[in-house]
Amino acid sequence: MSSSANIFRRGAPLPRPVLDIAHRGAASLAPENTLAAARKAHELGADLWECDVRFTRDGVPILMHDATLRRTTDCHRKFPTRAPWWVHLFSLEEIERLDAGSWFNEVDPFGQIRAGAVPQEEQQGYRGEPVPTLEAALRFTKKRGWRANLELKPGVHLAPRLVAERVLGLIQEVGIATEVLISSYDERVLREIKRLDRELAIAPLVALRPPDPVGYLEGLQADAYHPGLWAFVPEDASALRRLGFGVNLWTCDAPDRLRELAAGGLVSGLFTNFPQRLEPILEELFGS
Repeated sequence: MSSSANIFRRGAPLPRPVLDIAHRGAASLAPENTLAAARKAHELGADLWECDVRFTRDGVPILMHDATLRRTTDCHRKFPTRAPWWVHLFSLEEIERLDAGSWFNEVDPFGQIRAGAVPQEEQQGYRGEPVPTLEAALRFTKKRGWRANLELKPGVHLAPRLVAERVLGLIQEVGIATEVLISSYDERVLREIKRLDRELAIAPLVALRPPDPVGYLEGLQADAYHPGLWAFVPEDASALRRLGFGVNLWTCDAPDRLRELAAGGLVSGLFTNFPQRLEPILEELFGS
């Protein structure tokens, strides 16, 4: 597949005006950053899923948002003496022993179990859900002809060059370079990604608006811009879209706000924990 098929590259046409980006998978209906959440998001019709990447002690990339394992696994039961359970201090073999699904049933983070939106059978299936490796996540995505946004978390024990090399190596091995967008707060990692492969699409994550968004993106050779809601400035988005940059906004779950943003013509994608809410809005606005 040629690089022109990569919808995430600057100036590339999108399959529809606004993309439904399932944040950590369908995180409101399944445990975040698991293949169960990815599977659910794919079933719901999301255009792609976003997942967070960290590295184990032995240098293997896995899916995990937090710097510790405590919130989304049973590490405190399996390894009670190792608080605060930093991800980078656990080997892959140890992490493979963890349950990354049961916490979702216990916490019900988005209230969707109480609302009756998660069938009992699915809840039972989440028990024992493993922490996926990045390789497993990429192969899952590739097998379904789908797409993914990989958010690379800052490396605690690995240099940016090694983070970029190991992620790029897996992307090449799986053969999914044109179906992934790589984002990060760590500009060093993004620069290393572009140094290794200029055809890969990258996007900086922005919590605070940079003084000159256009200059910032051009300096990074970025393809897209990922501002948080509080960093989103309509004038910036308009200028960036005219220049061919993607503008993917995180994270929005309120139905009215999703509709307003999708219809506004300023964003190319919306990150949401509720792809099941965004999908019918996009179909109504733009068709199937």
